[in-house]
Amino acid sequence: MTDQLPERVSVGVTGLDEILEGGLIRQRAYLVRGGPGRGKTTLGLHFLSTPDNGHSALFIGFQESETQLRKNAESVGIDVSAINFLSLAPDEHFFIDQQSYDVFASADVEQEPLARAVIEAVEQHAPSRIFVDSLSQLRFLSADIFQYRKQVLSLLRYLTGQGATVLFSSESTTEFPDDDLQFMADGVISLDRGAKSATAQVTKFRGSAFRRGAHQMRVNNEGFSVFVAPVPPKSKLTDEERWRWRSGVDKLDGILNGGIEAGTVSLITGPSGVGKSTMASLFAAEAAKQGRCAAIFLFEEEVATFMRRAKSLHIDLDEPCRDGRILIEQVEPMRYLADEFAERVRRHVEEDQVELVVLDSVAGLELALDGEDIKDRLHAFAKSLARIGVSVVLINETEMMMGHFRVSERGISYLSDNVIFLRYMEIGGELKKVMGVLKKRLSSFDSCLYTFEIGPPAALAIGEPVNGLRGVLIGTPAADDTFEDAG
Repeated sequence: MTDQLPERVSVGVTGLDEILEGGLIRQRAYLVRGGPGRGKTTLGLHFLSTPDNGHSALFIGFQESETQLRKNAESVGIDVSAINFLSLAPDEHFFIDQQSYDVFASADVEQEPLARAVIEAVEQHAPSRIFVDSLSQLRFLSADIFQYRKQVLSLLRYLTGQGATVLFSSESTTEFPDDDLQFMADGVISLDRGAKSATAQVTKFRGSAFRRGAHQMRVNNEGFSVFVAPVPPKSKLTDEERWRWRSGVDKLDGILNGGIEAGTVSLITGPSGVGKSTMASLFAAEAAKQGRCAAIFLFEEEVATFMRRAKSLHIDLDEPCRDGRILIEQVEPMRYLADEFAERVRRHVEEDQVELVVLDSVAGLELALDGEDIKDRLHAFAKSLARIGVSVVLINETEMMMGHFRVSERGISYLSDNVIFLRYMEIGGELKKVMGVLKKRLSSFDSCLYTFEIGPPAALAIGEPVNGLRGVLIGTPAADDTFEDAG
């Protein structure tokens, strides 16, 4: 006999539901905590506005009036027409008439008016969802900490006992921490704002597994959004299932021993203007010819410029773009959070059957991180795609035009299955381009260095191997005998 899985209740935020492995467990109480302006109330409104088989929802508030709450919800596009509001906040008469706040006037009489108001609202509306905003207010209005804890625990047990799933908020400070509320809750969602971005993190969830770690979030005029940090799954492809992506340039495909294997991460690295984007676009164009779908994300170059350059090099991207075999998207790095961009790419993969993703370039994604170390983020992004069979091509720009060879200043070459490097060299006062394959995990490859040219009539023309020279990788090649005489 198998155990029955607990019934889930959507939080109303897709990313948060995914972190919670499907949502909250019905008829339990959950704490959402964080400082002012973190989005606690907005999250609560999302939770209450989510349809629940015709059952009603109840907002119990200690701070804002119903009018203000409705205006705030409308400003972020949340429909609260089906939500019932119980406001326990003092109105303007508290100040005008100089009245005491009778509901919580003293420890002896505060419980009866509060309990009566809550019980009447629950009996009247029979809600299946309740949001309490915020229980921190009860702390200031209770006689002592023991009374506060007893009151909160009794309230939560009553609400869940009436069949409701409860979300309640708190504001933790150094002077008034909310550790006691965390112990009482069946789960804890922490909203925080670091130096780089706001995050949502589940730190406790009784009776269920959940996605650990901090996940980037955003609260704006579109409401509350959470972007799940990608975690690389187990690989889906076996070696026998890995076809090869070809570039359409026979010599390059030969150097790569037939092309780039599916489900791998490839790094095309080199200085500015050497031809990295052109080489990547060749793989995308050839993928379209094979009837597969590729997506190119441009962080730096405008789409119109990219398309114009491809057309001048006779790389056919126009027709594949029109029929959806190639998706080209201009990405403004300062607009997206890193996890938000990763989720956008994942949607393209799932909805448009994208099998090849080109990221042009790594430096653009780094801008979206706002100073955060790129290695962990890029590892999760690239490996999460590769392990579900999607091939990833990363364009990496090196700062040094000449000088000692470095694959990347960012230390990201380790995550690549294939590394193709392009660079300049100077021979007899003339600037030449040279390319080579540094690494290929799943097959052998041609280890020679080749000169190449970008431009018509061919988009990429690879010349003869660079023989009889040393020092190519430092940009100043010399004949072998020069080095021997110097020794």
